[in-house]
Amino acid sequence: MKLFILSIITVILGLANLNAQQIGDYKSVGSGNWTSVGIWNTYNGTAWIPATYYPGQIIGTNDVHIIGGNSVSISSTIANTINTVTIGDGTGAMDNFFVSGTSTLNTQVITIANGGIAEWISNVSLSLPAGANFKIDTGGELVTDKPCNAAKRLIIGTTIYSTCNGAAGAQFSFTDLNEEGGTLSVTPTSNSAICEGDLLNLYSNPSGTGSSNASYLWTGPNGYTSTIQNPVISGLIAGNYDYTVTIRDSAGNTNTKTLSIIVLPTPIVTSTTPGFRNGPGTVVLEASVSSGTLNWYLNPTGGSSLGTGTSFTTPAISTSTSFYVEASENGCISDRVVVLATVNNNFTVITNRNITYRIKMN
Repeated sequence: MKLFILSIITVILGLANLNAQQIGDYKSVGSGNWTSVGIWNTYNGTAWIPATYYPGQIIGTNDVHIIGGNSVSISSTIANTINTVTIGDGTGAMDNFFVSGTSTLNTQVITIANGGIAEWISNVSLSLPAGANFKIDTGGELVTDKPCNAAKRLIIGTTIYSTCNGAAGAQFSFTDLNEEGGTLSVTPTSNSAICEGDLLNLYSNPSGTGSSNASYLWTGPNGYTSTIQNPVISGLIAGNYDYTVTIRDSAGNTNTKTLSIIVLPTPIVTSTTPGFRNGPGTVVLEASVSSGTLNWYLNPTGGSSLGTGTSFTTPAISTSTSFYVEASENGCISDRVVVLATVNNNFTVITNRNITYRIKMN
């Protein structure tokens, strides 16, 4: 049951990703060689249209999807940068990526997604740039037979990262990649967006072969560095920041990703005006704020808001009472500031025929 639910989630996520298309995306609409223009549609910003170039033939290729039960083979160098390549849509027939000749793909991410198959059908190499990630999701497969030998190679940078049987100086076999979810990778996340004064939690989320004993290097603004897998950062002021993490395994393989985070400003209660009255009743208190909304409370922490705005009329009170005001904006909340409502009960009323005097007694 758990596996079934996981598969359903994977399908939904895959379809959601495909539906969030951008200009320069490609999807397969037929089977054939990668360089056969007729097997591709491309997204022009409003609709999918027949492609006039194959993915990577010219500058501007974004994400490439091999889907719809189609089989695409590659046997040449695709020189221009491709953002990502994904094989598999999790529905219907299997989607195939065949390495049929010595090939190069200039992409940092190849994902064998649910319903996708990658297979070396010739004794050749597929080369990816240094630091690239060959990822195998649940429901995806890298074929390890038909037959399996060291001539079937995945090269990352200048390193023979994997061969089908793990020989020829390779660090891993295709079976290793299947079992570990692909090559070494990090997928950094965080608890962003956060507020000024909050702790920023960074998570490296390592995966793939060699990740169990890997080392980490985080870098960021103002000379920030950390070798902790999941560091915590304090003292950030409002702004946008980029943090980069590099994972390195014992063989020297690396994978690097950059994460953008947002620190939201915390509003400030800039001034307060206490209130005064003689005898029991309500008191008007005032405050101003740098931005956002003011909320008024009876307690220094917790409790329910008694009112909002720069002017607040207290409930009827018979003695001097402290109220508290805080500012909030986009989920960021300031410290509460005390505002005193003073009630003077020390006075005498003198009545003389038609005139009533109220005299304060010190």
